[in-house]
Amino acid sequence: MTTTGSQARTVRVPAERLRAFCRTALQRAGLAEADADLVADTLVEADLRGVHSHGLILLVRYCRGLLKGYVNPRPRVRVEARNGAVARINGDNGLGQIPSVAAMDLAMELAETYGVGTVVVYNSNHFGAAAYYAMRALPRRMVGFATTNAPPVMPLFGGRDPVVGNNPLCWAIPAGEEPPIVLDMACSASSRGKIRVLAQRGESIPEGWALDAGGLPTTDPLAALGGVMLPAGGYKGAGLAVVMEALAGGLSGARFGFEIDTHTVHAGDPQDSWQVGHLFQAVRIESFMPFGEFAARMDRLIRYLRSCRPAPGHERVYLPGEIEHLHRADALANGIPFAESDLHWAGVVADELGIEPLKVD
Repeated sequence: MTTTGSQARTVRVPAERLRAFCRTALQRAGLAEADADLVADTLVEADLRGVHSHGLILLVRYCRGLLKGYVNPRPRVRVEARNGAVARINGDNGLGQIPSVAAMDLAMELAETYGVGTVVVYNSNHFGAAAYYAMRALPRRMVGFATTNAPPVMPLFGGRDPVVGNNPLCWAIPAGEEPPIVLDMACSASSRGKIRVLAQRGESIPEGWALDAGGLPTTDPLAALGGVMLPAGGYKGAGLAVVMEALAGGLSGARFGFEIDTHTVHAGDPQDSWQVGHLFQAVRIESFMPFGEFAARMDRLIRYLRSCRPAPGHERVYLPGEIEHLHRADALANGIPFAESDLHWAGVVADELGIEPLKVD
């Protein structure tokens, strides 16, 4: 597959304009105003950071799930259990962002008292980008962690059947003068969302990302979406996915990925709710040492790591989250860059909901 000139054209959209469009769409689909604001913010933040697989492209999927009744538009999110530094939240089958913010905020509240706080969520759905929640800990001078389980899209190493989700995870670690360290990754070689973006743009995917429905390696994103994702780093990525499944699905009491109808994975529209689980953790740095001391240590570490000489074909090395940090600064100043084809779904949302289309300069 190749990219045409039209598909390669880049347009920029101001963040506030995109946020207003997403908010309007989500309210039209049934969300309360505060929840629409929250979910819209998660999508815009992903696009600001250049993670388009978890931004605007998800809006049509969320709105369709709400309108079809698979996802509860007015969830009654509630804490059902608390025991010292841990808690469990019922997401009431709402969009995953709504209980996830509540859970991460509660984890930080617990960490203020106990030094660490861990909160699980069950009866939830797709929560967007894991970094959004882990990074909430940064202004509180804490380390944040977030993970979720998901429908099976990936085999174990050496297999060909989808038995585990790509179960993303994120750690966010504050620094001082340097940008924070933010490792946000799927356990597969790529997220399915990224492959959907490349399919929309008419581009191929790299070798090693996926197998087609026949179990053969493919560089065709559409064949990949009908097949299975491959684990990142072979058995290591597969092992991480299993651990995240055990934590997010097992500890929370949510559905395991294999208990979700796999048709919900491969269909273009949501066909059912997921009712998956998430896990969030906050660690209070000042329970270990003064924050200023820790921040200075992180700055020293980051500067040393950045001194690594680039290999041939690379201009420089980047730490986890550094590229996204640079993307965000540019997008805030100049507008969020989209390939023209990425905005297709904004038009679909506007047509289906009968709202004003997203204005593009």
